[in-house]
Amino acid sequence: MMDFVKNMLEKHNAIKPLKPNQSFRSRYTHSIRIYKWCQRLVADLPECNKDILYTAAIFHDVGYSYGKENHAEASAKIFREYGKENGFDKDFIDEVARIISLHSDKSLLKDPNSTPELIILLEADLLDEEGCMGIVWDLLSKGALGCDNYEDSLSEIWHHSGHILKQDYMVTPLARKYWDEKKQFVNEFLAQFSSDLFMED
Repeated sequence: MMDFVKNMLEKHNAIKPLKPNQSFRSRYTHSIRIYKWCQRLVADLPECNKDILYTAAIFHDVGYSYGKENHAEASAKIFREYGKENGFDKDFIDEVARIISLHSDKSLLKDPNSTPELIILLEADLLDEEGCMGIVWDLLSKGALGCDNYEDSLSEIWHHSGHILKQDYMVTPLARKYWDEKKQFVNEFLAQFSSDLFMED
């Protein structure tokens, strides 16, 4: 399944985002990390169907092959076709496709009707590229745009990675633990960077 997703993204030149300042990102490796985040988080919800969850994680962004608009619906459609071609059970296909189609709606984390599989996929998708990785993203992105001073780098981190300090999306205890660790890292990084630049003066 991973090979299929990789080949699909490569075939449609969709591995990398179109923005030149995000050329360091890969939708394929993002999907691998989401799969691994799901493996980390699933312990909190033992009733979760791992086959459904992990399959949804692998396919959740393959729809970028057809463009950025409605990528969740496109991903669900691609998975449906893949599932039928490979003889997957219809109920399994329907549930995986449903979760994939909903994964962009983060408000569903607080919906009491959300399934364990959807909750973990949503949490995993939010946890990736935050904290340390978010700061690296900010610096690489700002550098690609021609940033030539520390102060602008600090401003970029406050504006993007700093958003995590005001957000509390997570539902499961493990996800909250990882989210809080990321928030603490960003907070400490910003405090030390600001201090080293003597911003308090």
